[in-house]
Amino acid sequence: MCNVETIGLPASDNCLGCSACVAACARGALNLEQDERGFYRPAVDDGLCVGCGACSRACPVVGSPTSRHRPLKTMAAWDKDRGRRLAATSGGMFMLLADAFVRQGGWVCGAVMNEDMIVEHIVSNDIDVIAKMRGSKYVQSRIDAALSDCLDLLKRGERVLFSGTSCQVDAMRRLARGRLSANLMTVDVLCHGAPSPRVWGDYVSYREREAGSKAVSARFRKKDPSWTVFSLEMLFENGDRRSWCTVDDYYLRAFLGDYITQNACHSCLYTGTDRLSDITLADFWGYVSESRADRNTEDGISLVLVNSDAGMGLLKSVDGVHLIDKELGEAVKGNPPLRTVFPANGRSDEFWADYEKGGFDSVLDEYLGPRASSKKHQLSLWFNDHAYFFPGPLRRALVSARGGK
Repeated sequence: MCNVETIGLPASDNCLGCSACVAACARGALNLEQDERGFYRPAVDDGLCVGCGACSRACPVVGSPTSRHRPLKTMAAWDKDRGRRLAATSGGMFMLLADAFVRQGGWVCGAVMNEDMIVEHIVSNDIDVIAKMRGSKYVQSRIDAALSDCLDLLKRGERVLFSGTSCQVDAMRRLARGRLSANLMTVDVLCHGAPSPRVWGDYVSYREREAGSKAVSARFRKKDPSWTVFSLEMLFENGDRRSWCTVDDYYLRAFLGDYITQNACHSCLYTGTDRLSDITLADFWGYVSESRADRNTEDGISLVLVNSDAGMGLLKSVDGVHLIDKELGEAVKGNPPLRTVFPANGRSDEFWADYEKGGFDSVLDEYLGPRASSKKHQLSLWFNDHAYFFPGPLRRALVSARGGK
């Protein structure tokens, strides 16, 4: 094995873990390994590598930029089926889009959690399998095999709807350039960063010891007590089902506290309103309820940015969706990835030093204690949900005065 920098790939700290380089190599000279913090990184077999440069051309970090577009339309949305909406992370838009795409004869690629509690991308045209892709998975996903599978489908003339973080979408688009791109539709999700699979694995083991049983599934965004204040839920082999609220769950505190995100995410290449996918999905944080009929009921609301004519066509084919036109500025104010990066926690180096000494248990009390919501934040959420009480001019003035948060 040789250093990836010798063949033009970025150093580990700058790598996105998107696997474009692995999928681009026709000789199988690259494969994924996990670094000391558990992130997926390419490794090169110098006995197979011929220095053709296919890997570096596919790499989003060192390759030429991918075209991006300002959204054509900004919308709030949710599934009219309340059960499906509650099962989703936000408003249920991913499954609505996937349903429509499969009805048109297409395949869908997205992240699932496998039986070993490892997050990976798969591709399927079976709606029951695709349902496992629903919901956020706050762990870096292993994606190399899925990229290759999507390419094989595109080469056979099949249509593929690829979903993932912006860097994963960029990887897929780079691999499917030229004639293959005509059958590729992409959906990116606004992202807080890619957390460490190592820390996730250690967390799972911690909870298994507590439960005295093997974990068989996890849900990162159970809407309990609400959509805005959610819980991480795990189901165990013995039938036990446990959940922990976002304000005090150890893993969610590590993730949202910016301790366990890979380094490249803190200088993300994809922040801003110019998007590279056909459709961008996210929670509509900062959603302002401008009428009682369209108020936030805490069942979940999706932000939908339509970035291309193809994306608009897919959205129009969706059945059973409630759509509300919004201004892009409202989405930007509530969703940091549309304007800035999430910086690393100022104590992240200390966190990892302690983690290396004593593992997951050694960081719980010092770094991952409960975090209470501020009164100002609680008041802001109340205003968003009850803004329809205020006359239009006053409502707009209040939103402008507080920065829309």
